Amino acid sequence: MTKKLILLAIMSVFTLTSCDFINGFKGNTTKEGAIYIPRGADFNQVLDSIKPYLKNVEEFKKFAESADYPATIKPGKYKILADDSSSSIIDRLQGGEQEEVKLRIKNEPTLYHMIGSVSRQVDIDSTELANYIAEWSIEKDTALNAETVKQFFIPETYFVYWSITPEKFVERMEKQYNIVWNEERLAKAKAMNMTPLEVTTLASIVQLESSDHEEDQKAVAKAYLNRLAIDMRLEADPTSIYAHKLENGFDQKVQRVYKKLTWSHNAYNTYRNKGLPPAPICLPNVPMIDAVLNPADHDYIYFAADPDRPGYHSFAKTFEEHKVNADKYRKWVKENNIK
Repeated sequence: MTKKLILLAIMSVFTLTSCDFINGFKGNTTKEGAIYIPRGADFNQVLDSIKPYLKNVEEFKKFAESADYPATIKPGKYKILADDSSSSIIDRLQGGEQEEVKLRIKNEPTLYHMIGSVSRQVDIDSTELANYIAEWSIEKDTALNAETVKQFFIPETYFVYWSITPEKFVERMEKQYNIVWNEERLAKAKAMNMTPLEVTTLASIVQLESSDHEEDQKAVAKAYLNRLAIDMRLEADPTSIYAHKLENGFDQKVQRVYKKLTWSHNAYNTYRNKGLPPAPICLPNVPMIDAVLNPADHDYIYFAADPDRPGYHSFAKTFEEHKVNADKYRKWVKENNIK
């Protein structure tokens, strides 16, 4: 081969390479959106996710390989912009410039319900998260168990990375717990001779017993506090339902509490046991915690749902007064064929 032919061959290769490189800086997307890259994903999985957004898949593939992207894949949710170039996409992916997602912690009944919900919203394996929480709780306090540890997971909408790890998730939850349980709330709990766990446990009952009306939440909380003060059983319907579901499965649907549900000797059934149940029966919202720490000022110990004011209760000091309110509610239930 002559020197001239060799030179032409080199220039030809250089030209093709230069074209690929230059094209990598031109717009190569058809629409805006986002892709999700799970932990452990390979380059083919990333390509499958991004293909619907690309004009030229081969061009993107060549640029990604030239940038050594297949060896530097980072998990997460990544935004794809309209008219993104292959270069800008790779820069974003390699730089780990993730988009945050909403993670909603709801009033789940158990730790495992919460873990299942979290694993459906972000890229966390439920077993991995359960194991990490178990290890973390033992290190934090050997007295914690799968029920009492629920106090650290406060319902809220959090903004996190989709690729959040179990460690970072628990760290975020503990941070929120410390924000909620500040000096002021701790002082109020101490003045009431209650621990944060006890306050949270009562708040969980209020969560399931009352509505969204702050006035009623505080009134219900005070009625329960009054019962505790005179060593009276709480006789809270939500606790007997929780005890029933613990024994029979949480797929059980209970709309009304019949007498047989109150017979259980389960520690959570406050119709049988005095005092608070061992742990929260759901994850309560902060307003419910505040309802317990800042209850209404009254000396009622009985209450029943008020059919004339949906979302509110009728309160009474004596059982005779309460029976009138309860009969009124039962009549309404019967008339509306609520089973």
